[in-house]
Amino acid sequence: MTIEEQLEKYFNVTNAVCTSLNTLANDAISIETPDSHFALKLYNPASRTIDEVRWELELTLHLLQRGAPIAKPLHGKNGYVETFIVDGCERTVALFEWAPGEKPRPQESTYTLLGKAAAQIHQAADSFTSSLPREIYDAKELIDEQLHRMKDPLVQAGKLSEVSALGERMKQILKDSSLDYGICHMDLTLDNVHRDKDNLTVFDLDSAGACWRAIEPYGVLKFSEKAFNAWLKGYRSFRSFSAKDERAVYAFVIIGEIRNVVWKLGLAKSSRGEPLLKPSDLPAVVREWLDWERDRRWHNTFCA
Repeated sequence: MTIEEQLEKYFNVTNAVCTSLNTLANDAISIETPDSHFALKLYNPASRTIDEVRWELELTLHLLQRGAPIAKPLHGKNGYVETFIVDGCERTVALFEWAPGEKPRPQESTYTLLGKAAAQIHQAADSFTSSLPREIYDAKELIDEQLHRMKDPLVQAGKLSEVSALGERMKQILKDSSLDYGICHMDLTLDNVHRDKDNLTVFDLDSAGACWRAIEPYGVLKFSEKAFNAWLKGYRSFRSFSAKDERAVYAFVIIGEIRNVVWKLGLAKSSRGEPLLKPSDLPAVVREWLDWERDRRWHNTFCA
């Protein structure tokens, strides 16, 4: 059956026009009908089992019930998670209402809304529990596992010892038990939100899991400190974000980028297609990490 026929069979969506959104880790398709607009997500079987997808949908429904600004999933014939046959292969799928608005511009007001959305998600997620499997983003997963995955490229680049030592310094920061820890979106960028006037809708919880909350805005800080201050303003308008958590974000710029580089090297479970980085690119990347660590006073604060 075609995707259109399976949409009708499992979700009662008829007269669908399907357009690929050319996404990276999973496949996403815009589904338009004469009176509705949806997003169909086809999960990468190399990175997500059907039970892990069910966990994501359980979390999504929990967040929605508690007022978090999340795109709403549609119930299918067998629940919120279905299985389609695409190009002869089974694909786990979920269908969501299209988030209103469009991808926002990187301006101060957008980052304020993004910070508030993060706080709403964190607040709602604090009461979430599930018996279904999901990875936990602890120091082993965030640092040890990532360095193990990229060991060979680091050896080729002559940077293994420097990055291993950097990882050990980052792990010392994560030992602070006062840092806020709980379920995070883990990929809360402008690529995963739509803005409609002063309303933000968040989607793509594929990476969500338990982690230090200070990881959530690391990409915002990496973009600019002005954007990060706007994010903090939005977050703190709804929920506390301590001074220690704020300082820890500077460390998570490195920790988060280590995960990102593993993905770009084609070594993550969710990596697909041609790698975006080569081992020969790593010396410049590592130099950037070490420069970031050296130039920020947060390091002395944590390691004194």
